Amino acid sequence: MSKTTKSIIIAASVIIVLIVGTIVISNIDTSKDNNVDTTDDLYSIYSADTTDILSVKAESENGTITVKSIGDSEWSVNDMDASEIDSSKASALVGTISTLSSKNKIEENPADLSQYGLDNPQVTVTVEKKNGQIDKMIIGDLSPTLGEYFVMKDGDNTVYTMYDFKVDTLKKPISYYKEFNRFSINIDNINDIKIVRSDETIEIRILSNINNNTNNVWEMVQPYQSGANDDYIDNKILAPIEEISLTTPIENADGGFSEKSPVLMITVKPYDNSTGKYGEEYTETLTIGRTEGDMTYVKYKEQVFKVSSDIISFANDSSYNIVSKLQALVDISEVKSVTVEYNGAEHTIDITHNDSDMTFVLDGQKVDTKITQAIYKSIVGLAVDGVYKDETLGDTVMKIKYKGIKSSSDTEVEFKGIDDLYCALIRNGKTEFTIKKSKLNEFMDLFNTYVENPEKQGDYGMM
Repeated sequence: MSKTTKSIIIAASVIIVLIVGTIVISNIDTSKDNNVDTTDDLYSIYSADTTDILSVKAESENGTITVKSIGDSEWSVNDMDASEIDSSKASALVGTISTLSSKNKIEENPADLSQYGLDNPQVTVTVEKKNGQIDKMIIGDLSPTLGEYFVMKDGDNTVYTMYDFKVDTLKKPISYYKEFNRFSINIDNINDIKIVRSDETIEIRILSNINNNTNNVWEMVQPYQSGANDDYIDNKILAPIEEISLTTPIENADGGFSEKSPVLMITVKPYDNSTGKYGEEYTETLTIGRTEGDMTYVKYKEQVFKVSSDIISFANDSSYNIVSKLQALVDISEVKSVTVEYNGAEHTIDITHNDSDMTFVLDGQKVDTKITQAIYKSIVGLAVDGVYKDETLGDTVMKIKYKGIKSSSDTEVEFKGIDDLYCALIRNGKTEFTIKKSKLNEFMDLFNTYVENPEKQGDYGMM
């Protein structure tokens, strides 16, 4: 076969395809879209003030959704409790139907509803008003040319079109209204977190008085009465709490809950930025259940959910991870003197406060402010290394005595030997932590250097 013959055959085939396509297109029934009256203005299909609506019922292949008014701008769905549904979605459904308009008037007094799918509508909407009036609309097929659904209101007998996204809203199943985050907390409003477990109870609380000199904004109430580790709380507790999302309850889930399950209690005091006032304090409670793979069961308000195990893992953290390691820390703004006793020597730094300024006197001699502030940071920066476990205590290695501006701020921190490597830290008579003896030796050498020449700059960092 020559190239010329092949070209003729291909050209003929293309012509045949075009002819067939033209015949098919010409036989598509678009009569229901013919003579469409389109305007730049909107035709009003239905309009009602939402405050006058008692209920909206939407019936579709996905089931029946009935939204009822239960108060001022509050709505229920299928008589479910308000806590079980997303009220904003219910409100959106009412808003979808309360103002219904169109740019397209298709036909008045149609003789054949079937051509629009209105003889067997995809959605039937019934609106009941508080005055007893009942309004009904039926929604049929999707127009193949306009991309909108045919709609007709009872008593009007005129076919219009309505936006497809509005029809999609009216066709949503009940599961759509039950999917929302039931657990949403502004972490800036949290003022207390309590974790109750079989091995220990941990409670941390935001300080009531916070100023520029405050070292820790969180304090631990249980099991230690001490400052808490702010960085750890911000990154390992508060950040995960912000990520907790409880959207879809799991029906008939066991979850592995028992009396020994960890319980997380978060106390919130909401703050209204617009009024500058605090709302009523409330507590949210989560019970932590069994872990399966990378997900963990959580019970909230008697419903069971699954969350990422990484997000909720802090509920099993040790209190030692959360407590501040700076157990010798006392806020300098509350101190008028600090005395350090070691190796038979005793040295006192007196602190005079004048608004935000401070002056220092070492053993009766005025000393450089910046250098002494640095040595104070070294004193309070003695970080513990572990938890005291009832070991036998030996002699006192060092003692730090803070005299507060108020007597309630008086604090004594004593270090007693346990063995060649560790000492116990005893704060105001309570022995809870241990510290490496090498840290104390390093500090005492540093403090000696300061005492011998308090005007000389040194490396007075945290131990």
